[in-house]
Amino acid sequence: MLTLDKKEKIGIFGGTFDPVHKGHISVARGVLERYRFDEIVFIPAPYPPHKKQPLTDFTHRVAMLESALADEPRISISLLEAERRTPSYTIDTVLELKKRIGDHQFYLIIGADSFIEIHLWYRYTELLSHTDLIVAARPGIDLKIIAEQVFSLPGDFQYDSDQEIWTRDDGFHIYYFSNIHVALSSSEIRRRLIHRDAVNELLPSKVIDYITDHNLYTYSSP
Repeated sequence: MLTLDKKEKIGIFGGTFDPVHKGHISVARGVLERYRFDEIVFIPAPYPPHKKQPLTDFTHRVAMLESALADEPRISISLLEAERRTPSYTIDTVLELKKRIGDHQFYLIIGADSFIEIHLWYRYTELLSHTDLIVAARPGIDLKIIAEQVFSLPGDFQYDSDQEIWTRDDGFHIYYFSNIHVALSSSEIRRRLIHRDAVNELLPSKVIDYITDHNLYTYSSP
């Protein structure tokens, strides 16, 4: 499922995708267009270390991803985190990708809500030496908050307001993707599904069909 042999600019998009929704896909498409990536790899997490609530079975989450991304030629899915029996940290995933497909130019795609907590991530300083960041805007988190987090990280940063890029003295970059605002959250979608509220505008139709066929996100679902 991972087809990156001759690629150069690779976006890494990790998450639980429980379920994958139109916001995820909108971010991926926008990043591909704006930054001219060769490919984006969605990497679903079977055992995310920061998630405590029960997750939908990994097989179902992967199947929904496959349905949602079937017609996206520059987006692939990697199941490398499923090979581990323990929670997979982002630094482990990035290092494993580098080992498997070579030393390409990697960009980790995260939401602004995750970025402002990146100092809490496992071995985050090492992570930022192996991949640049694409930070997608989120409602309620403005540029000032993002900038404060940037300048609290190790190293000296300079900001290019025209390009919306922070550059550290060692060449590490943080790209702020401000012209996309994804207000969707998987937790809100799960709540709507449980209460049988409308989700047609939030989920790809193939994902809705899969959820219906497998009786997911109901009071009686596993």
